[in-house]
Amino acid sequence: MQAKHPFLVVISCLAIAASAQAPAIVPLASEPHHHLALHNAYVNVYQVEVAPHDSVLLHRHDADAISIMLSDSEVTVRAPGKPDVHQKLREGQLRLQARGYVHSTSIDGDTTYRNVTIELLVPQQTARNLCARVIAALPLDCPSAPAPPLTATHIEQPQFETSQTYLTLIRVLPHQSAALGDPDRPELIVALDAVTTLDEKGLGNSLHPGDFVWLAAGKASRLFENNSDKEARLISFALKP
Repeated sequence: MQAKHPFLVVISCLAIAASAQAPAIVPLASEPHHHLALHNAYVNVYQVEVAPHDSVLLHRHDADAISIMLSDSEVTVRAPGKPDVHQKLREGQLRLQARGYVHSTSIDGDTTYRNVTIELLVPQQTARNLCARVIAALPLDCPSAPAPPLTATHIEQPQFETSQTYLTLIRVLPHQSAALGDPDRPELIVALDAVTTLDEKGLGNSLHPGDFVWLAAGKASRLFENNSDKEARLISFALKP
């Protein structure tokens, strides 16, 4: 057998060492802190909870995803080949994690990191911020809105849109109810605050922060009741026909 050249042996060893040191990248569905709560033809909904000083594994987003923060949290985001980014995330904050994005997240503070991550399975195009900076690098384009009438039960504020999806912050006023949903399109509604929703049979179901309701196309609207003394916030993902 012909002996390998010493130079080739060194190169092979370095390649093996580099491969051993490179962290594995897992798909989002295999990241153990992401728990799949809903899957259909339009969305995957993951509920995420990470203990203080723990980390989300290095993972890959194979579809555009919107993350909704359910807690204030200090984190360090690491992406291969880029400097670490330290962030202070706020409860209610919306962020786009674009298709192809690879990162891990370390929880730096002493509070539990919680969010809901919604994968949009239909490819998204022409994204733009409206009244929320979902994409940090893009400006806001928040339309002016008239003052709500005195009889209003809720207030709607557009947050973000693509050619396929329209996000709205819905603030149900204290001790009011809002009928939400359009039978012409499917819609996902995520609760940021505690509310009660009534199903088609009029049966009540309590929603806590991070819980959600899927409204299929062709179904009647759903009633959301706020029984508290403060506004109750919901995030609507209306999927455009």
